[in-house]
Amino acid sequence: MDLHRLGVCAGIAMLGLSGAAYAAPSLAARACPSPELTRAGARCGVVEVPEDPAKPDRKIGLNVVILPALHPKAGEPPLFHLEGGPGIAATNAALFYAGPGSTYRQSQDVVLVDQRGTGGSGPLHCAAIENRSPLADELVARDVIACRSELSAQADLANYSTVRTAEDVDSVREALHAEQIDIWSISNGTRLAQQYIKAFPTRVRRAVMAGFAPLDYRTPLFHAMNAQRVVDLLIYKCRADPACSARYPNLQEEWTTVLARLDHSPAQVQWNGAPASLGRGRFTEEVRNSLSTAAGQRGFPALVHAAFGGDFGPFLHLLRKGPSPFAMGLYLTIACSEGGSRIAPADVQRYTEGTFLREYRVREELDACAEWPKYQPGSDFFQPPANSPELLVVSGEMDHVAPPDYAEQFCSRLEHCHLVIIPDLGHGPFDLDLWSGGDCYDTMTVKFLEDGVVDASCVRKMRAPAFR
Repeated sequence: MDLHRLGVCAGIAMLGLSGAAYAAPSLAARACPSPELTRAGARCGVVEVPEDPAKPDRKIGLNVVILPALHPKAGEPPLFHLEGGPGIAATNAALFYAGPGSTYRQSQDVVLVDQRGTGGSGPLHCAAIENRSPLADELVARDVIACRSELSAQADLANYSTVRTAEDVDSVREALHAEQIDIWSISNGTRLAQQYIKAFPTRVRRAVMAGFAPLDYRTPLFHAMNAQRVVDLLIYKCRADPACSARYPNLQEEWTTVLARLDHSPAQVQWNGAPASLGRGRFTEEVRNSLSTAAGQRGFPALVHAAFGGDFGPFLHLLRKGPSPFAMGLYLTIACSEGGSRIAPADVQRYTEGTFLREYRVREELDACAEWPKYQPGSDFFQPPANSPELLVVSGEMDHVAPPDYAEQFCSRLEHCHLVIIPDLGHGPFDLDLWSGGDCYDTMTVKFLEDGVVDASCVRKMRAPAFR
């Protein structure tokens, strides 16, 4: 599995309309956006849904890409890919399923639906935020306020919630005339999967959840604490690795020194051919971002050692070169309403004190949320499903966003939940093409989706990339 991945009759009651007025959703075909998808036999189209079920005249066109099964099996449900973020377009993964991920569609179609507010589904972009330099603070008040005004004039942001998105998933299911679906979800997509299971419990046959995040996750309160856990483990693992410990015998001291220097004054670097200042906040947040994959984590000692010597080149090499992949208007709408609004002031210091990120990320986001319109989720929204279909929850030992504890607590309450924890894995299966035995992940999940059997025996043969 590779980075292409980074790249879910209730409708009448949902719409609040009489049976006579209800029109079943349908897929309107349109040309696929790339020749690779066309060659793979993809079907592309749009499913129209109401932005607000109480005001059905205002529509959102959901962008849908369907990769057909290579060897269709009668009665096999389609597999819906629920992307993370929130704010990442699911159709970004289309080329993965058309190519190296075709193993997932041996017997079932794969369905990619851009969540409302992302990709081709009425995207809620904040250009000034998404195009800022990765060395600059991301959420500047004037940009947040300007984007709020622009998006509020064209969309009812209160209807861009996880609940509405789950209803959209079911509209697409209905448009495809599928009695049930399977789900593959990651990160924030696991929250969407949980909401879909709660709202439409008979519609899911099996579901895979990777990088599991609970419905009551208070983004981004725990980012600093969870990232600190991974860095501590990395320093320990480097010390226990003969080659790493020989190359970087003073890793902890060098890391502490780099942070102390940035506390004293920003580092002066070259970015895009021009001088730039790098402060501690952006440095630590981008280091946190690099921890998403095992390859990024295994580059941590080299990055720290170079920075200790005054060379921030390895760090700069990690940074995105183009705009953010997130539709930031959608991100802020969900994160502020379902996470930030539930963060008490006293919690900020409690969960960030003593971490390398400190309060930087949570303070920046809470300041932005103070300027952003929010909706109030129902009182039962934050509760996990009481029952579930067959679930496979795959958690990375080195997940810097959602540590295995979250998945263990979730699975322990459910009769049909199978938990697999993979040593050295980060937030998701983003770089398994660099692992030895990395194909185990797809082999295991595909077998589960096909016949409900969990065989994790190959996990013990998986080996992450070596420290660089």
